[in-house]
Amino acid sequence: MFQTFRQRLLFWFLILISFNLVILAHTNRYLNERQKILETTELIESAYLLLLKNVTVKQDFFSYETTNPIFFKTGESNYLQQYKALEDSLNRTIDRLQHTRKAADFEVHTSLHTLSQRLQLSDSLFTRLIELIHKRGYKDYTLEGAMRVSAHRLESFTELNQTDVLSLRRHEKDYIIRNEQSYVDKLNLLGEDIKKRILKNNNRPADSIVYYLDTYLKYFNEIVTLDREIGIRDNKGLKYQLDQQLSSLESVLQQAVKQAKVTEQSLIETLSFYYVGITVLLLLLSLGISYLIARKITKPLTDLTVYITRFVDSNFSFEEGNPVVRTKDEIGKLTQNFTVLKTEIIGQLKFFKQKVDERTAELATANQKLVKVNEANSRFVPNEFLQFLGRKTVEEIQLGDHVEREMTVMFTDIRGFTQLSEKFNPEENFDFINSYLHQIVPVIRNHNGFIDKFMGDSVMALFPGKTDDAFAAALEITGVVSDFNKEFLARGKEPIKVGTGIHRGNLILGTIGHEHRLETTVISDAVNIASRLEGLTKHYHSSIIVSENSIQALEQAEKFHYRFLDNVKVKGKTKSVSVYEIISSLEPWKLETLELFNEGVQLLKERQLEIARKLFAHLIHQSPQDGAAKIFLKRCEEYILKGLPDEWDGIEVMQSK
Repeated sequence: MFQTFRQRLLFWFLILISFNLVILAHTNRYLNERQKILETTELIESAYLLLLKNVTVKQDFFSYETTNPIFFKTGESNYLQQYKALEDSLNRTIDRLQHTRKAADFEVHTSLHTLSQRLQLSDSLFTRLIELIHKRGYKDYTLEGAMRVSAHRLESFTELNQTDVLSLRRHEKDYIIRNEQSYVDKLNLLGEDIKKRILKNNNRPADSIVYYLDTYLKYFNEIVTLDREIGIRDNKGLKYQLDQQLSSLESVLQQAVKQAKVTEQSLIETLSFYYVGITVLLLLLSLGISYLIARKITKPLTDLTVYITRFVDSNFSFEEGNPVVRTKDEIGKLTQNFTVLKTEIIGQLKFFKQKVDERTAELATANQKLVKVNEANSRFVPNEFLQFLGRKTVEEIQLGDHVEREMTVMFTDIRGFTQLSEKFNPEENFDFINSYLHQIVPVIRNHNGFIDKFMGDSVMALFPGKTDDAFAAALEITGVVSDFNKEFLARGKEPIKVGTGIHRGNLILGTIGHEHRLETTVISDAVNIASRLEGLTKHYHSSIIVSENSIQALEQAEKFHYRFLDNVKVKGKTKSVSVYEIISSLEPWKLETLELFNEGVQLLKERQLEIARKLFAHLIHQSPQDGAAKIFLKRCEEYILKGLPDEWDGIEVMQSK
């Protein structure tokens, strides 16, 4: 029937492909139906979870916002925003369920209709409760605030017996605390009695006193009426009705979830039974056809494959015999062509072997030159070092070459990198470090600095020119890290914090090591100080800390914002260092409180501890995220409690790096 191998193969392949297409179509239908079943169940479960969150947000509102002055002042609440978002999500989920084709199989339409009605009722009750709670007020806000204003006005009248006023306020507070009717009655009786006595005495401000007394009683009784209608304290009124509706809603959805699980299991089992049966039948037919193909047309291919394998395993040197030509179709022609190809390959390999031997000697000579180049490259140093040492090429560098220069040293380090790296595998650690360095190294170079060395996540950089360059680089690194954190957060990772220390001083740059292995290094006390300043950023919760030497070396100091932090003796040093914090544009609150902070530090120097403590406490109230202010507040409190040392010089000794 078929004259060529290609025709026979195509015929059988078409049959196999047809069976596979049927299987794929059947599988796709099964997966679609199964997915619709699972999506319906997921929607029901999602509605139940959204309802639970909705209930939780409402309860949290009653627990926290009813005593939150911000809510009564602005009418805004995070819990109300969450409630609105959850309410919209729940309504959308229920609407999707009502329009889902598979919902009919789950028999949930009746439950959804009931759920929608009760949800609308609960939302109406909750909205009414919010209005009443806001109207009632809290402390100095709305109705309770107005009542307190009247009470304070009564307290200001000298003609009024203050014992009576105190009794009124005591009954008011007793009611607010205990929510008992007896205190309401006592307050109203006492108020009427006070009013009668005032009118009887007919004092000059009697009308004003009666007015404020009536206003106070009116507001108090309105608050009592609102408390009863709201019912939060005694779990009655609208609050009780809301709780009942929420409980009913939860019960309806919980029952729907249980029923959905049972229905889902039944539908999937039925669907799987039909799918498995049809799939097994089609697979058996496919296996049978495959077996026929193997018997009919694969024998010549198998023989040729075996021979080719022997030829390849012999490294293309097997010359004994040739494969047998069994057919006159394409496989027969392939066998003949392979015989010709085998002969040609063997001849070419012999020729190539001769040429390889000739090139081996040439490569040996080239390799010796390459070894010398590698030895020279192993002594590679930054181009900046070559310039300072007065050398043009790496080959000219000698052991012991050195030069003394005044430079600015910068150390920058990732905070808490050890804990962060524990969450990564080795590959992720290297990718993270390289990604981070890829961001900050160009910043250093763009500001006329160069990298002296990398120490894990730490970078030591030198700025041979202006100290302003180091300050500008440190501030830009802060911005780059902020952008880096945005990408980091988008991938679900924790943000990083970077600390930077800067100091200017004399350095000795040179080479150390052995004639077979050289390394450039910097030897200077300035390097140690810069490293310690970087460590102080952890203590003072700062991003950039610099020495007084660096500040004095600035050519355009007006371009930078900074504040004095402390006189410290860093670990390993006997002399104190005055340190300053550079303020970046990402810390506007520090600029807003700069004068207040400087005044507090000066008061601490002058030993006016109590005034300094109050000032720092006020500053922290304005800027609670100011870590340095918290340190000075704690220091003031300790000195007030324990007293200043007899020879206190204002210098803090650091016990850690």
